[in-house]
Amino acid sequence: IPIPIPIPIPIPITNNNQSSIMPTSPESAVKKLARLPSNCICPNCGTTSKYGFSTICIKYLTFVCNPCKSSHQAISHRCKSLTMSSWDQGEVLKLKSHGNDYARSVWLGNG
Repeated sequence: IPIPIPIPIPIPITNNNQSSIMPTSPESAVKKLARLPSNCICPNCGTTSKYGFSTICIKYLTFVCNPCKSSHQAISHRCKSLTMSSWDQGEVLKLKSHGNDYARSVWLGNG
């Protein structure tokens, strides 16, 4: 008589405390970084955004406003959209260690 082998059933793991868990994708991690208070002030012009900016200048790893994004692109700096681009963990780690405060302190000397 063959012995029945149990089939594993995936059990969804839920946690109602969403703030304590790490974002599940690089995209959500980048969006979370964009909402940090330091990244809600454009490092180029000083414009503030309540919910953060939707563009990142890849050369300087900064969250920038739309007019400054256009200026960066005009001089061939690569910019990526928070929502329309794909992100990987390496980029997220670089953004975590840099960001707008870091850029202000290094490039503008007023951080």
